[in-house]
This record gives sequence, structure tokens and C-alpha cells, in this order.
Amino acid sequence: MIIEAEDPVQAFILPSGSEPLVEIATGEERHIVAAHGTARLRLCVRHAPPRPVPAYSIPCDAACALRLAAASRLQRVTNGNRIGADRAVLPTPNQRARYTGLLRIHDALEAGASARDLAFGLVFPNHRPLAGAIWKGSGERRHVLRLIADARRLIGAGYRRLLLHR
Repeated sequence: MIIEAEDPVQAFILPSGSEPLVEIATGEERHIVAAHGTARLRLCVRHAPPRPVPAYSIPCDAACALRLAAASRLQRVTNGNRIGADRAVLPTPNQRARYTGLLRIHDALEAGASARDLAFGLVFPNHRPLAGAIWKGSGERRHVLRLIADARRLIGAGYRRLLLHR
């Protein structure tokens, strides 16, 4: 969120229950990241010409709708209202199913399962197992190897942030 005010230092006071995580002040701006429950408030308070009250600045770009939603959530927080999960950033039901499947694949790999075990145990449970050269050249094997790579990327990229909605 970008907030424009005459005095960036005094313009915005964090709502009660918020904990500042990072705060950096430059000559014209004050950048704040604060925790409010499980939500994160990311603010940039800028110096602007004198005005009676601070104002939100929302650029008209591809993220405009997301910024409008963030401004609405920030307004609710500063008024003392509770905020729920932001539906715009939550995974869809299909994404949740995919992430769950990838985490299952990772857990099976950690337990010592092979790609063939994953293929016919988790990914294609109703298929007959393929043997030998048929398995080596199969689309099922390539699909499972792609899923294994995706699972490893998910774990390496910090999936816990995704699960904790951070």
C-alpha cells in the first residue's frame, strides 16, 4: 500500500495488535512491514503536498484490483475490524489439490519410494504397473518425473509460507 501524507513519519500509526517487522525511513518515504495476526501489512508512506488527511495512492496498472482490495483491508484493520483471509491470494481448490498431491509425492520420496512406486501408487492408482522397456519409454514415467521435479521445487521454494498464508 502506498500512503501519501504531509509528514511520512507521523502520517500512519500501526493499528493495535500489529507488530513492526521491518521499518526503513528515507528522506521522502517510510517503508513498513508489520504483522497483524497472520496478515502482513506492507506500506510505503510518501511525502506529499499538504493535505488534510493521508491518502492512498493506487496506480492504475495490472495489480490495481489487488491494491484496491489491500486498501480496503488496511482501512478495516485501522478501524479495528477483524480481517479474514484474502480470497484473491488464496489457492483455488484445484491448486490446493495439486499442492497436496505434490506434498504427498515428496513425503513418499522421503520414505524411499521410487518413481515407479509413485506412478502406480499415488499418481495412477487404477493403472496396471508397466515393466521394463515399456516403463522406460512411457508417458506415465515422464509425467511422474515432472511431478517429482515440481514437488522438489515446491519444497525448495518454502512451501510452508504457502500453507501458513504468509
